[in-house]
Amino acid sequence: MVCKECGKEITDETLSYCPECMAPLDEPVVINMSKDDIKKASKEFDKKEKEIQKKVSKTANEAKIVAVGEEIDLDAEYEGPFLNLLGFVKSLGTSLSNLLIFISAVAVYISPFLVWLWEMLHKNKNKANLFGMATKPNNILSNGNYSTLALGSTTILVMAILLLASGFIMLLVAAREYIKPMWKLRYNFVFRLVPAVMSIVAFVVIWYEKKYVSALDSMKDLKDMAKTLNQSNVYSYGRGLGPIICIAGIAIYIVVTLADFVKYLKIKKAQA
Repeated sequence: MVCKECGKEITDETLSYCPECMAPLDEPVVINMSKDDIKKASKEFDKKEKEIQKKVSKTANEAKIVAVGEEIDLDAEYEGPFLNLLGFVKSLGTSLSNLLIFISAVAVYISPFLVWLWEMLHKNKNKANLFGMATKPNNILSNGNYSTLALGSTTILVMAILLLASGFIMLLVAAREYIKPMWKLRYNFVFRLVPAVMSIVAFVVIWYEKKYVSALDSMKDLKDMAKTLNQSNVYSYGRGLGPIICIAGIAIYIVVTLADFVKYLKIKKAQA
């Protein structure tokens, strides 16, 4: 082999450079590429780079979702029986949200049956729930006392039914992931606000209903009279457990709904 640069004859064919002038002995590799080949190679490179970025982004999003706690799939199909009662009962022990909504539903549902007004006059306690107040005041005991504080109010009757309906809808919300027709509404927060609005309206209407207010005023007058006659020890006046339980149920439900909505936004942002 002869060096093309200096003409020195080289017997060692393993050498890559001429020992005399250090010129390269190997023939340069020439690659002929057209403009179309270069564009094609560039497109392939860009495609692979996008795939890598997509995988990295997906991995990062999955890490964010894990940090938030769960993944939301709006297109997921319902799996299970029409009413998965056992699954719902189990969720009350694992999901704080479901448990609190269930408690709210029970509180709002039973509130019309609790004592909304009570009185104790001459040691005879007369109790009244909302349905009792809606009857006509004609149920009189032999001693002359009303067995219930009946106001004959149709408005109170309608609002009591509205409270029952609100509590029932709240119960459906608590079991939304375990009832087939409710599955599509599990992330519908407009629907979740419906029972809260219904119960608030019912409560406000009852509280400011004329006959209800008149009953409160009358009972207060009786209390003041008993106190004047030094008989307050046998007469007590109050607004009952119904309103207290109802307010507590509505408040818990609204707080949990807002907390779930914030969590939903965080998960959707992580998935974006």
